[in-house]
Amino acid sequence: MSTEQPLLVSITPHREFLPADTEQQKLFVMLKLKPTKIVSNSRPETDIILLIDTSGSMFEVVVGAAKPTGETVFKDGNEYNVVTGGKTKIDLVMESLTKLVNSNSFSSKDRLALIQFDDQASTLIGLTPATETQAIEQAIAQLDTFSGGTCLGRGMNLALEMLYNQKMSARRVLIFTDGQTFDELECQELAEKLATNGVGITALGVGDYNEDLLIKLSDVTAGNLYHLVGENPIGTQVSISNLPQTLFDEIQDIQQEVINNIALNIKTVKGVELAKITRVYPEQADFPLINQPYPIGSAKANDETIFILELNVESRPTCKVRIAQIGLTYDIPGLNRRGELPPQNLVVQFITGAGGVQVDPEVMGYVQQSNITTLVSNATKIADENPDQAEQWLETARRLTVKIGNNAMLESLDDGIDELRKTRKISAGTRKTVKMGAKGKTIKMNNDINDEIDEDKIREFSGT
Repeated sequence: MSTEQPLLVSITPHREFLPADTEQQKLFVMLKLKPTKIVSNSRPETDIILLIDTSGSMFEVVVGAAKPTGETVFKDGNEYNVVTGGKTKIDLVMESLTKLVNSNSFSSKDRLALIQFDDQASTLIGLTPATETQAIEQAIAQLDTFSGGTCLGRGMNLALEMLYNQKMSARRVLIFTDGQTFDELECQELAEKLATNGVGITALGVGDYNEDLLIKLSDVTAGNLYHLVGENPIGTQVSISNLPQTLFDEIQDIQQEVINNIALNIKTVKGVELAKITRVYPEQADFPLINQPYPIGSAKANDETIFILELNVESRPTCKVRIAQIGLTYDIPGLNRRGELPPQNLVVQFITGAGGVQVDPEVMGYVQQSNITTLVSNATKIADENPDQAEQWLETARRLTVKIGNNAMLESLDDGIDELRKTRKISAGTRKTVKMGAKGKTIKMNNDINDEIDEDKIREFSGT
């Protein structure tokens, strides 16, 4: 590893040698980042926006026994049965937020804001020191006074305006939603703008939400994902009753983002193409290749943040050649300074008879974790039309998951495979569980994992 301060960086290809005169090759490059001790000991200011869905469906009872009163009420054009007892989604969100602001998790360096959205959006309280609990609680108490449809983009736009000029802080938008939004394209455009400004999105979905959209929002901004359920969670699911702890853990993670607004520059030579950038640890995210420099999120204190760069390499004769240069820029909010990694050369040697050359087991371990997401996504897309093929892909994902040791994901996959075998379909809830879970927290690799995926499997998983 480089000793350059304040960020330790290592760049490791999955193979030191590639076969000469061979078409359609893949090179996987691990980019590993770790803040130095002095940076890890710094404490960034945080600006956190709580973006809460207040649409009519948020008043559905999801925990506890509810008894019908025999009365009905019309809301947002729909007729609902009035019940007593139990807790609604909005009840649980309000309780969770209240517990959070009173949890002693914050200092004078932290600021919170609360925005509600349905078919409109409004700021209930702007960025306010998190220690001003009374003012924030008064804003939280207003959440159950709203109702309407679901237009997430309007709330995201308010969040972008609020954070646009905030620099040198750890910035995050926590989105809680239970429905399908009417403005999906606008949401994706706003996510790209948030990413460019170094703002991550943590998406918490419960109910009939669009998991593909939440995955995109999280991926683009290098954020996190949670699939919430009413009660009795399995695998990677999170009980909505455990929302206070989930929020508490998320806030602690944000406070550990001692390096943020990381932007990647990569320049490849002719015949080499960057195909994919994936953060593989501590959570998985796939970044869109829109414009350089590519925003790739943040790095936490006292831990590594690891990315896999996937390169397509055209045929070359026997030679040793620089195929790319990799550089970084980033912020260190706790020290109020900027940093950079000057361009680093990526050199590969092409030789005759390289087929038996050892591959790096750590790099391939992360490639395998990334492949699980691809397999799960493909399986859920075709499950209704081709359940046999879907089952094969899920079984392959399961074998990789067993090998890696991600037990929570294994439980989710087992549930999905069992449902597919019994019903020949994957229900909406199970689909959300396996897809969101495959994008969640990953397992840290080490050097004693034996590689069992050959070049043909790599091409199959990555679509080449």
